[in-house]
Amino acid sequence: MRIQGVSAPAAHGVNVRLLPLVLLMSLSVLWGLGPSIVKFVALDGVPPLGLVVWQTGLAGIILLGICVLRGVPIRFDRKHMRYYLIMGWVGLALPNTNMVFVMRDLPVALMGVIIITSPVITYVVALFIRLETFTPLRAAGVVFGFIGAAVLVLPSGSLPSPDLLPIALLAFVTPALWATSNVIAEVWRPADGDTFALAMGTMFAAASGALVVAFATDAFHPIWIDFGPSDLVILLYAGTTVCAFALFYTIVKLAGAVYLAQVGYLVPIMGVGWGAWFYGEEPTVWLWLAMALVFAGVALVNLGKRPPPDDGDEKSAG
Repeated sequence: MRIQGVSAPAAHGVNVRLLPLVLLMSLSVLWGLGPSIVKFVALDGVPPLGLVVWQTGLAGIILLGICVLRGVPIRFDRKHMRYYLIMGWVGLALPNTNMVFVMRDLPVALMGVIIITSPVITYVVALFIRLETFTPLRAAGVVFGFIGAAVLVLPSGSLPSPDLLPIALLAFVTPALWATSNVIAEVWRPADGDTFALAMGTMFAAASGALVVAFATDAFHPIWIDFGPSDLVILLYAGTTVCAFALFYTIVKLAGAVYLAQVGYLVPIMGVGWGAWFYGEEPTVWLWLAMALVFAGVALVNLGKRPPPDDGDEKSAG
């Protein structure tokens, strides 16, 4: 059987090659949707910790089910517990709580650009603790990234009001914490840890910690009382969290981490689109300029990274 002059096996090969692109676009749509979801829930009055408890707790339950179905052993030794707790708080609970807090006031598109500074900050953190070495190309990327960030928060630039400058600066705590967790994940990830089991432990660590603080500060959100649109969105957000996680690692397996890095250029564009669709936001020229500068910074940081030694074990499938 032939399809427009292409044999069936060849057509199948084309589809397989297009699969990573389809998955990459899907991941960018989900990640780009995140700030819009967070803003919707925040504007509805859900406490930041209340959202984080349900997002991470429900995602943890789903991941637990996946681990049980796959027969994955779940470990609770010292190194695994350390990973769960630190990654849960630094990588999830604190940055996500901060994002919910700032999204009450900031435009979705602005936050979408702020969060993609994470790779640039990751290099700075890794350089500071000597996990990475200094290279001129990556240093130039840091400069571009920070210039883009400066353009982004200038009161006469992308901010709707100069009064929002402190909130905009606070928003950078989220990518800074994500950057720190990226470094921690590389240094402290247990060598024998299964990816889904580690993610499950991280989700439950974030949820349990956020739950304790939520009860202590009277910020718990009982989702079952007066269940409304924002509660449904929270459930969907937990589901998209797991879907994004699965897409992330599937893309790495099919096409490698370098290919995956391209999602960073798509997420803010998707975020701008979602912000315009849901909230009628109109991006300014300053926002596009900041996005271009941050894109250039991230690209230089990625291009300047030395490839790991080829030991024959880390080759991607495909």
